[in-house]
Amino acid sequence: MRPIRTRICHINVAKWFPANDPIATSVARLCVLREDLYLEIKGMDDEPIPTLDECSADWRGIYFFRNSIRTLLEVRSAIETLKLNKPFVRALSRQPPSLSKALINLSHLLNDVHSLIKKLRNEVAGHLPYEALDEALQRIAPDTECLLQMGNNAKEIHYKFALEFVGATMLRHVDFVEAEKEWHKILKATLRTGFKAIKSIDMLFVAYSRIRNLSI
Repeated sequence: MRPIRTRICHINVAKWFPANDPIATSVARLCVLREDLYLEIKGMDDEPIPTLDECSADWRGIYFFRNSIRTLLEVRSAIETLKLNKPFVRALSRQPPSLSKALINLSHLLNDVHSLIKKLRNEVAGHLPYEALDEALQRIAPDTECLLQMGNNAKEIHYKFALEFVGATMLRHVDFVEAEKEWHKILKATLRTGFKAIKSIDMLFVAYSRIRNLSI
């Protein structure tokens, strides 16, 4: 795939994504999820984002991390739907190898981490179950101290200790000494998946435009 110079152009949405077209709908879904995922990964950067860091930069990072987990599961759902569309799969197989393998490679990648991201979604991302948080509270050391910020309005009030709850819930089945190592392992796996998912979706978009004879 030749590199594309950065440029902005208008497209006719109805031409690119016609209604009542299962392939167009699936690709449109992936485009939305790609932008969500890109924003969520950028939101985990170490660079300060003052308007989002009022609670803490760590809270902002964990917030976007949790959202990225939900998005990755949605990407997997979209990919599995697209895989069932045999006309698209056949058309994709006739594209150059760098494009034709994008769908199956992304499917394999997401299947490899599916159990992890589903577990995270069910415990700290899409859901925050009472039972899981109750277990987490039992795991927090009695001498643990975290910050509480009070003020006169919502902007000045922040429950900075809430980060401890999320971390304890996510890592409640891990030994204390292994908790930090496990967190870095989880973050590395999910970030790697996110970056590769974005790249694969971009390749699928190019393949879609070629299959539909749409100019980029």
